[in-house]
Amino acid sequence: MSDAKKSAIAKLAKMGLTEEEVLSLFVDNEEVTVTVEEETDDLSDYEESKSWQQLVMEEHVGYYNKRYNVNLTFDEYYEGVISGKIEVHYNWKEMLGLEEQTPLPTDPSKDIKTEKFKKNGN
Repeated sequence: MSDAKKSAIAKLAKMGLTEEEVLSLFVDNEEVTVTVEEETDDLSDYEESKSWQQLVMEEHVGYYNKRYNVNLTFDEYYEGVISGKIEVHYNWKEMLGLEEQTPLPTDPSKDIKTEKFKKNGN
């Protein structure tokens, strides 16, 4: 079995899948004999399961704490943001998928920077 498959099995197992569930994901009928504990990572299960949205918000709580000289936990910051007690510069509802994302403009004639780009090239 390839090292990539062994690594994939170990990582999926860390996410809570049983060895049987992990092995059922392979389409070929290759016989696999590997224990899910073979792969060890520096990251904990919790850190591996974080979404990119949570990672972004964790980064922002650090900036918020530094800027306002407070020491909020992620949960306190998150609750403050979603309750409206903490105002943020990003659209957290779009980021978390609670609102449809604003589409990028596709008509360059409506872009006020078009003329500047044509003139200056940057």
